[in-house]
Amino acid sequence: MRPAVRYMALIALMLVVIPTASSAQFRGLGRITGTVSEEGGGPLGNVSIRATLSGEDGVIEEKSDDRGAWAVAGVAKGEWHLVFQIAGYVPVGAKVQLPAELTRIAPINVVLKRVK
Repeated sequence: MRPAVRYMALIALMLVVIPTASSAQFRGLGRITGTVSEEGGGPLGNVSIRATLSGEDGVIEEKSDDRGAWAVAGVAKGEWHLVFQIAGYVPVGAKVQLPAELTRIAPINVVLKRVK
């Protein structure tokens, strides 16, 4: 009976560890940064930034600070899709290619327009 209990414990552990490992493939050492502002040029704080890696299920969410600066850290290499949104403004999407995790890319500057 004892080997059966060990076998069941091993299976339970694998069920917990395997989904976690596969869903964490979008995490890495990369960093994407930039600013977000309104049409008039003023910075927009508290804008939600949602980052997803093409072909993966995970999501990284961040917010811009009071000066409109934002950063999404801990990203793996690949094609990232970013969505910037805040109430009262039209959401904006951006696509960023990160060729390697430690590659420095130019900051992404996004301008949001008010909803009419």
